[in-house]
Amino acid sequence: MTFGEAYDLFCISLSPLYGDREGSTIARYMIEDLFSKSFWSEDTLSKDEEKLLKNSIGRLLSYEPWQYIGGYADFYGFKIKVNCSVLIPRPEKEELVYLALDIIRKEDLKSVLDIGTGSGIIPITIAKKTLGLELFGLDISQGAIETARENGILLNTKVNFMGMDFLIQDNWVSLPKVDLVVSNPPYIGQDEKRDIEANVLNFEPHTALFVNSDTMEFYRAISYFVSQYQDTGCKVMVEINSKYGKEVCEIFRKAGLKSIALIKDMQEKDRFVIAEK
Repeated sequence: MTFGEAYDLFCISLSPLYGDREGSTIARYMIEDLFSKSFWSEDTLSKDEEKLLKNSIGRLLSYEPWQYIGGYADFYGFKIKVNCSVLIPRPEKEELVYLALDIIRKEDLKSVLDIGTGSGIIPITIAKKTLGLELFGLDISQGAIETARENGILLNTKVNFMGMDFLIQDNWVSLPKVDLVVSNPPYIGQDEKRDIEANVLNFEPHTALFVNSDTMEFYRAISYFVSQYQDTGCKVMVEINSKYGKEVCEIFRKAGLKSIALIKDMQEKDRFVIAEK
């Protein structure tokens, strides 16, 4: 079997589940990420590669995300490592990075802290698109921190990644003072699990997706951290559940933050809140 024929087999197998267009896109990524081959290659698969091919098709048909199977995801023009310890980056996160880069350049900011960094792609992308910034990322998951450090090496960037439970306030004294705090924290309520697709619910890390009972827990913590532990002028930028834009703005207001703005994403949903100490 050639890699071109393997691509065709992927397409045929995935079409009933994903449709022709998405199935062919996944098939192309699978050939590239699993075998480092072009999907039109006429090179022949080895026996072990044929086994990997069949195993991967089975995993895809069980709704496992293709990014986890291939081990990589695309983000902001970069290829990053992903696994079940980290979320697969969504388009909204690219928008968050775009907004962050815009404010970094306009305000000539020099340092950024990413809370709940996951794969580390927010500070890593900022590092790739700017010069001379101090960049920090923290996450409660050791698996996420290890993946973030691997991505930092992969993309030749310098980011200080730290393993930490941000919700424990005693930890905050060890965190740096920065010009910008950015975060895409867990914000999906437990009651929303029934609306989550199987490929997300069954495979992506729940600690990075769901809050326990208080949907505003992380936003309260972030706003208090900025207002009490950061210097005047520190900016904060967070991604939010589109249902709770006004609530997050009110939390930031009560914490004493100013210049609060609620920003829509490309789908015209309330998605980001920006503020300043």
